[in-house]
Amino acid sequence: MSSTTVEGTSTNPAIRLFRTFSNPQGYTDVTLNFRNSVTDKPIYLNNVALSLFDIDKNVNSGTGWDDYVVITGATKNSTSFSSTFHSLTDKGSKVTNLSGLRLAANSTNFNCSTDLNTQCQGSISFSEPVSSVTIRYYNTSNVTTPTAQRIEFRLDNYCFNPEYTFSGIVFDDNGGIPEASANKDNADITSSNSVYTNKPKFFNGIYDPTASETGISGSTVELTTCTTPSTVFATKSVGSGTTIGQYQISISKTTLGSNTNLCLVESRTGTSYPIRTSNESRTVGFSTTTYNYPNNDFGRVVAANRALVLRKAQYVNDCPNTLDYTADSLNTPDNPNPRSGFSEDGINGSNLIPDQCIAYRITATNRANLPITDFVMQDTLQKKGIKGALITSVLIGPIHNADDYATDSIAIGENGTVTTKKLSLDPRKSRNFYFNTKYGTTNGNNP
Repeated sequence: MSSTTVEGTSTNPAIRLFRTFSNPQGYTDVTLNFRNSVTDKPIYLNNVALSLFDIDKNVNSGTGWDDYVVITGATKNSTSFSSTFHSLTDKGSKVTNLSGLRLAANSTNFNCSTDLNTQCQGSISFSEPVSSVTIRYYNTSNVTTPTAQRIEFRLDNYCFNPEYTFSGIVFDDNGGIPEASANKDNADITSSNSVYTNKPKFFNGIYDPTASETGISGSTVELTTCTTPSTVFATKSVGSGTTIGQYQISISKTTLGSNTNLCLVESRTGTSYPIRTSNESRTVGFSTTTYNYPNNDFGRVVAANRALVLRKAQYVNDCPNTLDYTADSLNTPDNPNPRSGFSEDGINGSNLIPDQCIAYRITATNRANLPITDFVMQDTLQKKGIKGALITSVLIGPIHNADDYATDSIAIGENGTVTTKKLSLDPRKSRNFYFNTKYGTTNGNNP
């Protein structure tokens, strides 16, 4: 039976390798893989140098050992790149290089008994960057009946250019509402039969796989400077398959130079998932002493899962000087009759006549768990000859919440567009906007 153990010595930093060779062809391979601890991807180290000790010989009638060690490295162009031998005769080393480290073929027995004895030291280096080094330890052909023996080795030197890693996921921020259940017109965020009720993870800009949120393909992410114009350092397409939506950008310190104001910018082509739930650009908070920047996530949803839902209701009235728009009697749910109060049903069959009025209630519902900022409600009144309209309407009083409206919103008695100021809609809230119009006026706007 053969056995191999690897352990550190008590008095030095070298690694000691024991081996009981069961036959002359036996060998042990030890591979040092150089990996990025964050990404687990290969790192190519420059100026790699190793020393091996206790390369000695004790052969008696074909029994014993005659140590023989070959060291190869994996470069970007080769998986078996030979090392360069460095003679240490000035230190009294008897180790030579005969297609590998060993004592001279014609040398007499020489047994090393002292740890890290320089007389039994062989040193090598690599002239190209390597991502791994393999040490193969076995006997020469001088030994027909091998016995137990050991060597020791250590990594003397290496250089590498540090890499920064930026990663995250582009995800469907649906909060558990799949596309098949999504509805762009569903403003119900309270009743038990609505898929938009009790959805705290929906449209919140935070990736949450426990809410059945998954990555989505089709996007690219750029590492750039947070400037205009920006400098793009790297572009990465997000993954598909088992890594769908995921991205990882690794970049060397020298590539970034002195730039520390860094952003990640997500974009996509096509029409799928057109609505963002997070900003297109994320500042990474870069520091030259921090090398890993995970969880830079970007949320999107399908069009039917948009945050804002607008619903319009109308109420036929006789143009009173005072109108309590918010009266409960005018705002009964699911009212089918636009003459008895605000209704989302059509006015057809209500015998609307010129000089009557139509009041409108526009309900803006924010279904998201994020605020909607810079919201502007606009509604253009009908004008004869435009989009098939047969008559012109104008705005009349009273004005409801006059402070909500912009200075360029149409005035009383005019035809045009009702426009609010830039407003904010709180998460998971609705807001009503009311105004009254006179139908079939005879002012100058109506020929």
